[in-house]
Amino acid sequence: MEKIYALVAKTEKLNYVMVLALWVIGGALTLVGFPWIILGILALHIPETIFIGIKTGKDNGNSLADSIALCMTYGFLWWMPVKHKLAQK
Repeated sequence: MEKIYALVAKTEKLNYVMVLALWVIGGALTLVGFPWIILGILALHIPETIFIGIKTGKDNGNSLADSIALCMTYGFLWWMPVKHKLAQK
């Protein structure tokens, strides 16, 4: 698992750009009546935030609001590098 954390950490900025593009595309498609991308992202990120994101953010010193916002926006692409950084300490 540590190798996966390291890979995600290496490509962090590229991952963030791709996720933001997915949100934008999903938002645009939602406006024309196809909400499934946004609903899929939310269906994945809500439990991920509850079960992993909040605790990981707290362990890293992030506020509750920051942890929720970052995990809801980026999902595992946010918390995996954080866990990798925490494991390195």
